[in-house]
Amino acid sequence: MNQRLFILSIMTFLFVSCNENKQETQGKPLYAKIKTAGWLSGNWHHSSEEGNATEQWRRVNDSTYAAESFIIVKNDTVFYETMHLEQRAGSVYCIINAKEQNKNEAVSFKLTSSEPDILVFENPQHDFPTKIVYNKIGEDSLFAEISGTINGKERKEGFPFKKLSSL
Repeated sequence: MNQRLFILSIMTFLFVSCNENKQETQGKPLYAKIKTAGWLSGNWHHSSEEGNATEQWRRVNDSTYAAESFIIVKNDTVFYETMHLEQRAGSVYCIINAKEQNKNEAVSFKLTSSEPDILVFENPQHDFPTKIVYNKIGEDSLFAEISGTINGKERKEGFPFKKLSSL
């Protein structure tokens, strides 16, 4: 009887352990990498003499965030793109589709570095930009920077955004 109880205890332990491991790989931790981007959610705005830039980020589901980004100059939209952050097969990608650029095809940038307040996406094969960085400065501000090389010269553009509202 003691031997049966011992075997039953071992089997129960193994069954519980297997189920806990299965939940870790099939549950919430599966999308842990993209959760680091949760602070992007919201309506972000940047005003300058050149125009007004807006990025509106929202969480779509456990593995995806979506955004629209546009620049308005004197009531005309001079730039428009859609963006998605997606976690696929353990990697996170920033997928951008800019109107009238790249033959209207999406371009993917892979998350190469992340800290709680910094996200770095890169695509060395893209013409410009090859690198996109989002840096959370505070709860209501972030600094976005795009960089790369154009005609052999390093170029960077920065956008200090203020959060107008949460989405």
